[in-house]
Amino acid sequence: MIELEMQILSDRREGLLVELGRLVVANGFTLLRQRLSQDSKGTWLVMIVRGPAERQLVLEEALATHNRVLSFEAALAERDALPAPSSPVARLLAAEAIAPAAGPDVRQVESTLPQLAHDYPKIYPWLITLEHAVAADAREASLQLAGRRTGAWVYKRDYAMGAKLGLADAIKRIAMPALRELATVDWRDGQLHIQNSPLCSPGGDSGCRFFSGYLEGVLGGSVAPQTVFARSLYCRSTGAVNCILEISH
Repeated sequence: MIELEMQILSDRREGLLVELGRLVVANGFTLLRQRLSQDSKGTWLVMIVRGPAERQLVLEEALATHNRVLSFEAALAERDALPAPSSPVARLLAAEAIAPAAGPDVRQVESTLPQLAHDYPKIYPWLITLEHAVAADAREASLQLAGRRTGAWVYKRDYAMGAKLGLADAIKRIAMPALRELATVDWRDGQLHIQNSPLCSPGGDSGCRFFSGYLEGVLGGSVAPQTVFARSLYCRSTGAVNCILEISH
């Protein structure tokens, strides 16, 4: 077991602890302590959590890519890692400790979604347009949000009437048929392989975050509990033969 200190910046306070706390619990961690504070940049949430070391990367990925998280940092927690409200360390954390990273361009993603739905499954031209329409540091987060929203729409359209499934069955019966409308994919050794991804050209930028979001969206409503995480292990853009993703919950 390990203890982690999570430092998170969000644009609003309402429901933040409850929403992110659910992710913590869903990944087998226990929330030990937390503190919320506010400044001109937004709401800062500091959480000290304890859980299995083998789930650390999955939890960090889930929190870092959550659509309410603008900035995220994690480190092994030290004793008394959560400072007193009046200490200089706490004031520094609230003011300057974490430089906000760009989250998704929600407005641009929202304006693209009707086009994705209209032309689905021929969506790659719109996704490439989205990539060029957003700031460079918001590109991956925007692709992931577009993927989540598209995957959730496909699930509601094609699969929502079915019973809840375990993750393995949901991948076989829902994720694979849905993804085969978009790309040539197969499932080997517990990993998803995407061949010749149109979003991941050799030497270019990775588009795997779209597929990660798509999987989370299309599987999220089909399994219980409804928390699915997908992350890229290898990408064609960095020299891999195929893009390979891992799915967990």
